[in-house]
Amino acid sequence: MAKQNQKVALVCTKGGHFTEMTNLSDFYSCYDHFWVTNKNEQTESQLQGDKAYYIEMAHFKKPWTYLSQIMPVLRAFSVEKPTHIISTGSGRTALIPYLLARLTNKRFIHIDTFSRVHVYSNFGNFMLKTGNEIYTQWKDSANSKAIYVGPIFKHLALVKKNVESNYVFVTVGTREEPFARLIQGVEDLVRKGVIKEKVIVQAGYTKFTSDIMEVFDVSSLEKTNELIMNAHYVITQESSGIGSQCLKCGTRFIVMPRDYQYGELPTRSDMKEDLHHKLEELGYTTVVTNTSELEAAIENIGNLRTGFDFNNTLAISLLKKVMEENHEC
Repeated sequence: MAKQNQKVALVCTKGGHFTEMTNLSDFYSCYDHFWVTNKNEQTESQLQGDKAYYIEMAHFKKPWTYLSQIMPVLRAFSVEKPTHIISTGSGRTALIPYLLARLTNKRFIHIDTFSRVHVYSNFGNFMLKTGNEIYTQWKDSANSKAIYVGPIFKHLALVKKNVESNYVFVTVGTREEPFARLIQGVEDLVRKGVIKEKVIVQAGYTKFTSDIMEVFDVSSLEKTNELIMNAHYVITQESSGIGSQCLKCGTRFIVMPRDYQYGELPTRSDMKEDLHHKLEELGYTTVVTNTSELEAAIENIGNLRTGFDFNNTLAISLLKKVMEENHEC
């Protein structure tokens, strides 16, 4: 049951940030809530039945792109009248809601992405530099304004894999910049005989056709999770959403980060995530930069660890405490 006089705006960018927010459903389902996010197949399919306001993504390198967000966010907040705004980033979607929250004296809570281990996101740094506290999914004892809440991903209690599945799932996410280098590298390894399984590719905005791989653009979150669950292994860009789902499902995975010099990112400062390096250090993935390294990683895929355990109860309890002290969901 929703709490009276409490309404939460859930603000996040499509892709991994949206996936992280959906893992907090045990929190926000206790309250009247609505979404401010970006429209794509992932968000539309997942938010059927939920109230959602879609805005275009902006970029801090192009500050004029934020102007188109002002009126849609103003209208959403005017209609919904949220008491709290929760954000999982990025600033490409969350900056205008944050500024409006400041102007209207509403509580704004930012949870920095799981994909930043030793550094903060651009929006997380902005929040800290402007005197705000942020919630973090990795510990930073040196910063008193960084409040540790632990990983916000749900624990997956029971994993039922299809033992008869024999495919490799490749995903490049939903960024608008193409990532043909990764897909081409995979196809080359199929032709070489290194990859013997069927290959299913989620190409996103990358225009790629193949006569030896199954290629589609985007799918629902449920379909993506099913593909991850039953894959022999996954090959992906750096993505906290895909990586965390692989960890939850016990599916081994290889990461090839995007590279600005190949036009795979809009700016050099994008995707400065270090989660994949931390997970490689812990033995859960292999990070590669080219097809030769990818081939070696595939040959050693069986050596990767599985069994990473998520538990978001600390995050849920702290968020509920922020909302109201003396009530139970």
